[in-house]
Amino acid sequence: MMPPSLARPPDGGWGWVVAGSAFVVNGLSYGLLRSLGLALPAFAEYFDRSTQDTSWVSAIALAVQQAASPVGSALSTRWGARPVVMVGGIITSLGFILSAFANSLLHLYLGLGLLAGSGWALVFAPALGTVSRYFSRRRVLAVGLALTGNGVASLLLAPVLQLLLDAFGWRGALLLLGATTLHLIPCGALLRPLSLSGDPNTPPQSPLNALGLTLFTHPVFAVFALGTTLVGAGYFIPYVHLAPHALDLGLGGYGAALVVAGAAVGDAGTRLVSGWLADYGWIPLPRLLAITGTLTGLGLVAVGLVQEQEEGWGGPLLAAAGAYGMSAGAFAPLVFGVLPGLVGLGNILQATGLVMMLMSLGGLLGPPLSGFLRDVTGDFKASFLICGSFILSGSLVYLALPGALPPCHPTPLPSNPPPEQGELLPSPESALASPRNPHPIPNTTC
Repeated sequence: MMPPSLARPPDGGWGWVVAGSAFVVNGLSYGLLRSLGLALPAFAEYFDRSTQDTSWVSAIALAVQQAASPVGSALSTRWGARPVVMVGGIITSLGFILSAFANSLLHLYLGLGLLAGSGWALVFAPALGTVSRYFSRRRVLAVGLALTGNGVASLLLAPVLQLLLDAFGWRGALLLLGATTLHLIPCGALLRPLSLSGDPNTPPQSPLNALGLTLFTHPVFAVFALGTTLVGAGYFIPYVHLAPHALDLGLGGYGAALVVAGAAVGDAGTRLVSGWLADYGWIPLPRLLAITGTLTGLGLVAVGLVQEQEEGWGGPLLAAAGAYGMSAGAFAPLVFGVLPGLVGLGNILQATGLVMMLMSLGGLLGPPLSGFLRDVTGDFKASFLICGSFILSGSLVYLALPGALPPCHPTPLPSNPPPEQGELLPSPESALASPRNPHPIPNTTC
C-alpha cells in the first residue's frame, strides 16, 4: 500500500537512509567495475588473449549495465524500486559466481559482461532516481553523497582485490566478489516507496512512455543527450585501463592499485563538494556541468601524457590520476542533478535510465578502442589522449544548454513551474534553477 501523496519531497528524514543505500549500491556497481581492471591482466595471461580481447569483459558489463538501465527504470515505475533492486542484486551475484568457473573468455563475457551487467542495470538507476525523489533543496548534495560510493569503494576494493588475486587467484577473487555483491539485496529493501503529488495515477502503458523515449522529442534534453553520449565515450576508460596503464609504465601491482586508489580519493571527495556548491546556486547547473566536464577531459589527457616510470612509486601518474578523479567526481552528481529541471520528478526514474543508456553508447566504444590502440601502439598514451578529446567535445555541446554561458542580453523571466515540474520542457527559453534559488536563469539572446 502506497503512503499518502506529499506536496513536495521531504528533503531529508528517511531520504538520508535512501541516500546511504544508494551509496552502497553505487560502490558495489561502479566502484567494483572500476577496480575490476586489476584482474584483466590475469585473464589475459590465463586465456592467452590480447588486451583488446580482455577489455571486452569490462566493456560488455559496462555497456549492458547502462544500455539496459531504461529497462530497470521502467520496471521500477511499474513495480517500485525496492523489488527491482533486490532482484538485481541476486543476478549480479550469480554473474560473479558463475564466472569463477569460466573455461574460456566467452564464459567471462557471458558471466561478468552479460549477467552481472544485467543485474547492475536493475540496481543503479532505480536507487539513484529514488534519491532524487526524496530531496529538493539539498538534492544535488544527496545525489553527490550517493555517488561518493563509487570512489570510496574503489579506494577500498582496489588493494583488497589485488590481495585476493595474489592469495586466491582470479577464480577465488570472483567467488568472494560474488558473495560481496549479495549486499545489494538489503540495500534494495531500504528503498521505501514515496508518492508525490503530480505523479501519474497509472503506470505508463506504451513501451515508449515506459522507457521515457518520448523525452528525446524535447530540444533541450536532446542537446543534453548528445553531450552525455560523447562524454561517455571517454569517461569510463580509467575504470578499465588505468591500472593496466600504470603496469605498462613500470609500476607493480600494488603501485597500480595505489594509482587507482588515488583517483578514487579525488573522485569521492569532490562529489560532495560539487553537490554542496551546486545546491547553493552560486553558479548555474549547466555551466558547472560544462566546466567540470572540460576539466575531466583535460585530466584524462594529463594521464595519457605521463612518461614511463623507471623507478619510484609513480608520483606523476598518481598526481594526474588524482586530478582526473577530482574533476570526474565533481562532474558526476551534476549529470544527474540537472535531470529534475529537465524532465520533472515524475519522469526522473526514466530519465536516469536514459542517461545510463546514453553513456553506454560511448562506453561500449571506449574500452575496446582503448585496448585496440594499446595493441597497435604498445602503450595506453594514445588511448587516453583520444578518449579525453571525446569528453572535451561533449563538454562543448553542453554549452548549448540554457544558462551554460553568461548572459549578454537577458530576456525577461517567463512564468515557469517549480524545478520539480521540469521547467526546461514547457519553455526552451528558460533555464535551470538551482534548488536553493527558485528563480530560473534566463536564456540569452545575443
